Amino acid sequence: MHNVSVITILKKRHKKVKECLNSLVNQTLENIEIICIYKEENTQIDDFVKETQEKHKNIKIIYKTKAQDVLAKNEALEEADGKYILVMNGNMCLEKTAIEKMYNAAENNNTDIAICGYNIIDINSNELRVTGLENKFKEKESLNGVIKTGLNNKFLEKENLDGKNLNLAYLNLDAGNKLIKKETIKDIKFQNYDGCQDEIFVISCYAKANTVSFINEELFFKYEDNSIQSLKNAVQIKDLKAGLVEGKKIFKDAGKYERMKNILSFIAFSKIGLRSLIELSFETGSDLKSLVRETMNYLDINFFEWRKNPCFKFKNVPNKSYWVAHIAYKYGFQQIFVKIYKKLIEKQIKPLLF
Repeated sequence: MHNVSVITILKKRHKKVKECLNSLVNQTLENIEIICIYKEENTQIDDFVKETQEKHKNIKIIYKTKAQDVLAKNEALEEADGKYILVMNGNMCLEKTAIEKMYNAAENNNTDIAICGYNIIDINSNELRVTGLENKFKEKESLNGVIKTGLNNKFLEKENLDGKNLNLAYLNLDAGNKLIKKETIKDIKFQNYDGCQDEIFVISCYAKANTVSFINEELFFKYEDNSIQSLKNAVQIKDLKAGLVEGKKIFKDAGKYERMKNILSFIAFSKIGLRSLIELSFETGSDLKSLVRETMNYLDINFFEWRKNPCFKFKNVPNKSYWVAHIAYKYGFQQIFVKIYKKLIEKQIKPLLF
């Protein structure tokens, strides 16, 4: 058995494939396996991976087609024999001690998940957009939120997944900075959602986990395209909506929804009420009034807790745009908020970060 199995999905559109794989083979933790998933016809990726594989025998390859995206990921989950799982893609990199620090934290604290701080970098401008867990967490915690300096002193060293600490709502949903115990998520699979498979996977893992360790260092780097050209389409947003409802069901089945409802409804509001609504408003011929009505129906039916959610309180929320949006949406000014924010994006005053 390996200590950690890293599953990394490499695609032609990823611009940091070499940096990603190099960051994995140079990790300081020993006994890691790396499972690379990509299309065989991507010769540039294939040549680089095989060249790296000759030097590092811990690399496995799973070929896939577009239609087999989820099948390949789930095959990798089955084949992975690590005690812990880490899932990345070709636009993500890790600092060389990242996996070792997450592994040691999970082992020493006996937690289901270990999470490190993160940086999100604009892939076009190379500007740092989001820094770390921003001192929001103490070193160890249970999937409900709390940490030490570097993660903002909002999380305890070890905590339970009980929803008492709302700061978990503000974390990224990328899998690349989350080391997950395989035994904890043995019943979890990737679902066939276009454009949000990893996000729904992470939410599902949260439902199964009881405790989390936090590493108070920014060890994970994600290169993200926040330009208008990268917006999700209507099909992807439909899948995201379905995925979030499925995540809610998994929490209910685990008996954890009542404790985690504020965190989940905040995620739904930010992903669907804000980001997805703004994305759809850019589509040619879109009717903003209809989009708002459809979005609000979705939120009120599935995540009605958003209306009185303490995650949106001014003193709690780290990005005050969420507080402004929450007030606007509560009092029926959704269209005005979206139009203003859309203008700011078009003028490149604000990136699409919700």
